[in-house]
Amino acid sequence: MLPVLPVRALLFALLMGRALEAADGSPAPAIPEPANSGDRDLTSLPGLDGSRGKAPLSDLFARVEPVNDLAWTTEVFSDIAGGQLKKLAECFHKAGELSSSLTGPLATDDFDCDGLRPTITEVFRDGSLTVRRAAQKSGTPGTPGKSLLHRRLMEWAAIYPAGSEIHTKFKTVRVGTKRNVGETVSYVQSWAATPHGIIQQSATWTCQWRGDKPNDPPALTGIKVADYEEVLPAALAGRTPPAPPAAGKSAPLLFQDCSEALLAKMPAWKQDLVYGADHWYGTMDVNFGIHQGNHGVSIVDIDGDGREDVFLGQPAGLPNRMLHRMEDGTLEDVSAESGLDWMDNTRAAAFTDLDNDNDADAVIVLGYHAVLFENDGHGHFRERSVIDMFSWPSSIAIADYDNDGDPDIYLCGYNPRGDTAPGDIFANPVPYHDANNGARNFMIENTGPWEFRDSTKETGLDMNNRKYSFAAVWEDYDNDGDQDIYVANDFGTKNLYRNDLIKDGKKQKRPQFTDVAAEAGVLDMGAGMSVAWADYNHDGLMDIYTSNMFSSAGNRIASQDQFKSREPGESRQGFLRHARGNSLFKNLGNGKFEDVSESAGVTLGRWAWASLFLDFNNDSWDDIFVTNGFFTTPDTGDL
Repeated sequence: MLPVLPVRALLFALLMGRALEAADGSPAPAIPEPANSGDRDLTSLPGLDGSRGKAPLSDLFARVEPVNDLAWTTEVFSDIAGGQLKKLAECFHKAGELSSSLTGPLATDDFDCDGLRPTITEVFRDGSLTVRRAAQKSGTPGTPGKSLLHRRLMEWAAIYPAGSEIHTKFKTVRVGTKRNVGETVSYVQSWAATPHGIIQQSATWTCQWRGDKPNDPPALTGIKVADYEEVLPAALAGRTPPAPPAAGKSAPLLFQDCSEALLAKMPAWKQDLVYGADHWYGTMDVNFGIHQGNHGVSIVDIDGDGREDVFLGQPAGLPNRMLHRMEDGTLEDVSAESGLDWMDNTRAAAFTDLDNDNDADAVIVLGYHAVLFENDGHGHFRERSVIDMFSWPSSIAIADYDNDGDPDIYLCGYNPRGDTAPGDIFANPVPYHDANNGARNFMIENTGPWEFRDSTKETGLDMNNRKYSFAAVWEDYDNDGDQDIYVANDFGTKNLYRNDLIKDGKKQKRPQFTDVAAEAGVLDMGAGMSVAWADYNHDGLMDIYTSNMFSSAGNRIASQDQFKSREPGESRQGFLRHARGNSLFKNLGNGKFEDVSESAGVTLGRWAWASLFLDFNNDSWDDIFVTNGFFTTPDTGDL
């Protein structure tokens, strides 16, 4: 099976133009064809032994290895320097056990560097965490040379108790070369578990490199540090080191996994819930329509007992789970009794009182249908209506958009139905960075009781409505008494539909939406995955946070002069923005928003999916939680 993460990252880089242009904007030199290539098939696509691919993809896949792409020597250098940074990370895997014999080969004889852990100042503290950031550059002098690198790394690792297992990762976002000299800019993060909790360091390192011998990897001539931050348990922030926890006691955590304690009594726990999605990827065949990914969790009190229950959407072939919360806090499986144990691919579910009888009904995406279920008030559901979708549906947003007292339903679509097979892992966006050829979204008006109609076109929500939507959230951002909606789209820009209730007759007002994302300053070009609203700065106005896919490769490539050199600068900046990461927009109160993402330090959400605001430490300020990652197979070195 083709490993998902490398493939999308690869296609992202290819579609961003890495292998499509030479430095002068002319077509890149052709890769020599193997003998007897026939119709230019590839013997094997990367990661897919025994399969074959035809041109023009053969040229692109041939350039997976940077050394084969003659137009992008900077990527070759980035790959080599990345290997050196990986060795650097391995040098101080154990705190207090760093050997100069390991660091010596990575530095030149004239290596020079200010302190990697600069002078710091405390910027936040509560009962659990302390956050410190750089106040100024370290003034500690050092004699240039190989041994200075060892000293600086020891200073970096000094925050960790001796013997701690330190994990360090680099993400290189800028690269430049000139003759035998190079420079990389990388995000670096180190962390280690201690008896008192997790310690984490984050910074940006600009590394200078020099290669004195043609066949040897470059060595470090210097490191400059920016944006340094360290987060540590409050117990470790005092001057006197605290005593370790008593024997048998574990380190204190902000959150603790209680899944097994709550679920272990259910047969479903060991049958399917205990396994990760990657397990089912390797068990179920996508050729039979069994597709993994983009499932969700809903929290709802289904029977009015005052305790919140849990609905788990599952991939095709596994039953959806309705988990009822007992008085002791544990969960029991009532999936079959609830009537919601469908085995169709379930990408989204939402619960609300659709018929105003004071219980939570359900809207569940099953395959290419949105199915509406009525709750009898005791947690038993029956099917009432089916909305046939012309889309690969991705999520649901519910609000009373016309202020008539009935909740209405907005359904997000991704791929057009029939355009992709169940096992496809990549859409066909055109153009990649601002696509508008996806599936359309639907506005379903509740005309009650249990009657619904498609009002997408008449309300203006068909404007810019084919943008590979992943998520949408309602909010009255302009405080005019009606619900507006922001839509997060993959492969391009977002939509902010402003709702203006227009008078229709003497009493009734009909909603009319206008996509004002551009004039409001929230187009937010990127691989949009989710959106959340909150008044993060307590000014009475609702602000926006979106999750996008961060790409270190995209940042490196799109920032270079040879990237799409024949296109206008605005277009090239759009590609760079596409790779930046997550975005935070401050509501200015005049219909416009200000992008404060970088100043707030919230762009690096990695491969971000869902994100939400929550006040996790109860200090009345909304914090941000971001889920990230992807399915992948073990790294075999094939990509």
